[in-house]
Amino acid sequence: MKTGKIDRPFLIALMIIAGIGVIMVFSASMYSSTISGEKGYTLFLKQLLFDVLGVIVMIIMSKIDYRTYKRYYIMVMVIAAFLLLIVLIPGIGVKVNDARRWLDLKFTTFQPSEFAKVAGIIYYSTLIARKPNVIREPGPFFRYCMMPLGFICAITVIEPSLSATMAIVVGMGGVLYFSGVRFKILLPYIGFGLLAFIGLMIAEPWRLDRFNVFLGKSGYDYQITQSLLAIGTGGIFGKGLGNGKQKYSFLPELQNDFIFSNIAEEFGFIGCVVVLGLFAFVIWRGFQIAQKSPDTFGYLYTSSVMLLLAFQVLVNIGVASAIIPVTGMALPFMSAGGSSVIILFAMMGPILNISRGVDLSKKRL
Repeated sequence: MKTGKIDRPFLIALMIIAGIGVIMVFSASMYSSTISGEKGYTLFLKQLLFDVLGVIVMIIMSKIDYRTYKRYYIMVMVIAAFLLLIVLIPGIGVKVNDARRWLDLKFTTFQPSEFAKVAGIIYYSTLIARKPNVIREPGPFFRYCMMPLGFICAITVIEPSLSATMAIVVGMGGVLYFSGVRFKILLPYIGFGLLAFIGLMIAEPWRLDRFNVFLGKSGYDYQITQSLLAIGTGGIFGKGLGNGKQKYSFLPELQNDFIFSNIAEEFGFIGCVVVLGLFAFVIWRGFQIAQKSPDTFGYLYTSSVMLLLAFQVLVNIGVASAIIPVTGMALPFMSAGGSSVIILFAMMGPILNISRGVDLSKKRL
C-alpha cells in the first residue's frame, strides 16, 4: 500500500466544494423546511451529517491500497444489479412521484443507481486491465462488456431514471474510451443506444414535452423560467447569502437539481465562476493523477470517474441555465442528498490512494 501523502490540492478543492454545498443547501432549504413543519436547519444538519460520513468513508478508502478493489469487481456488479432489482419490489422500494428509485433504510433512503455508477467503473476497469483483448474481440466484448451494461441500464430505465442511466453509460463508456476501444466495435451498440433513447423519449409524453419546451415548440417550463430569473437577478456579485427570493417556493426543490441557480442568485457571476473554477481544478487534477497512475486499472478508474464528474456538473448547470432540456441530475457534492454525496466521496477515496507517493514528474507506465 502506498504510504506517501495524498494529493492535498485535490483534497482541499473537494472540501471547499462540499463546504459551499452545505452552506447553499442551508440557504436554499431553510424556508421550505420551516413551512413543512420542520426546523429551518433540519435539511442543513442532515446534509452536514452526510458530508461528514462521506469524508470519513473517503479517508478510510484513501488508506486502502486501490488495487484491493480489483478483487471484488464481479461482486460489486452483482450487488449493484441486486439492489437495482429489489428497489422495484413494492414494499421494499420507496415510490415517489411514480418513480421507484430508493431503498428505505429507516434513518434515510438509499439510491442504488448511485452505487451502480461506481460499480460499473470498477468492473470495467478491472476487466480491461486483466484482459485487454476483451475490447478487441466482438464475442467477448458482447458477453463481458455490453451484456452487463445493458442489464444494469435496463433495470435503471424501469425505475424510471433516464438521467441515472445516462450517467452509468458515461461512466462505463468512459472506461472503454480511455482503454482505446475501437469505434468500429462500438458502432452497433451506439446505434442501438440512440434508438433506445429516442424510443424512451417517445414512450413517455412528459419527456417529449420537456424536449419540445426546450425547442420552443410548446408552452413554457416553470422551473426553467424561475431558474433563469434567479441566475439573471444575481448580477455580478449576487444578492448575498440568504437573500435570494427563489427559495420562497418560487423554484421547487431549489436545494436539489437547481442548487446552482441559488448560487447564481446569491453570489452572482463571481460565485458561479468560483464554483466552476473549483470543479475544473478538481477534474484537471484528477486527470493528472490518472496520467501518473502506476497501472492500467488506476488510470482507467480515475479517468472515468473524472469524466463522470464532469458530465454531471455540465448537465446540472446546463439544465439550470436552459442550455439543455430538463433532466434530474444533482450537482456533485453540492445538491442535497445522502446516498449521492456519500458515494461521490467514496469514489474519490481510491483516487486519493493512487495519489499517495506519486511522482508528478513521472509518466504513467
